[in-house]
Amino acid sequence: MFKDKDFVYIDYVAKVKDTGEIFDTTIEEEAKKANIYSNNVKYEPKLVILGEHSIISGLEEAIYQMNAGEEKEVEIPPEKAYGKKDPTKVRIVSLGDLKKRGVNPYPNMMVRFTAVSYTHLTLPRQMCIRDRHSRVVLDFNHPLADKTVIYKVKVVKVLQDEKDKVKAVLEKWLGKNNADKFGIELGEDKKNLKITVPKDYYKVEDFQLVIYMLARDIINYVLPESVVSFIENFQKDTFS
Repeated sequence: MFKDKDFVYIDYVAKVKDTGEIFDTTIEEEAKKANIYSNNVKYEPKLVILGEHSIISGLEEAIYQMNAGEEKEVEIPPEKAYGKKDPTKVRIVSLGDLKKRGVNPYPNMMVRFTAVSYTHLTLPRQMCIRDRHSRVVLDFNHPLADKTVIYKVKVVKVLQDEKDKVKAVLEKWLGKNNADKFGIELGEDKKNLKITVPKDYYKVEDFQLVIYMLARDIINYVLPESVVSFIENFQKDTFS
């Protein structure tokens, strides 16, 4: 079984219990079979740092009880999945106001607002699109609120080496292709970690914030006693 701060890679297929509808997966073939495949998604095992709470609590709790290579099916109730529906998150707004924002709503349309990650938009059946006084119901609950979900999950890899874990943190924040460009040098006493930044990143907007998040995760989950340094090397071709 696993413990806090373990680095675990999982594959999974997730579905709604009542309907059997698959809504998420890390496996490309399963996504295509379920007609949810997207060219914008990279289908590969997902990194879970236990204790980070980056996934729903019911799934994380189940992973703690698993072993490397193990596969199981987990039924997760709403309170440990995507929550119960909160009626205070349902609002009625003017159709005209939405159209001013460039939104032309239709029933069950999904829209995004800057202040909310997930917004489920529905229209009352009696609403007339042509009526300027029509109203639209905005549901700010997660689309899977109130749903019991089932995850078929498999632990496909567990990281043990600190440098591998550091690289996994880089991949988490930068993507695998970008992370491969960074150099990693860990002292024998594991008290000093030096990360060499490629010149492509010197002028990336908000990269200082990314560096902060990288250092935070490395210290919190990998090397709590280490000093993390980011090295930028300048030479003639840096400016060409």
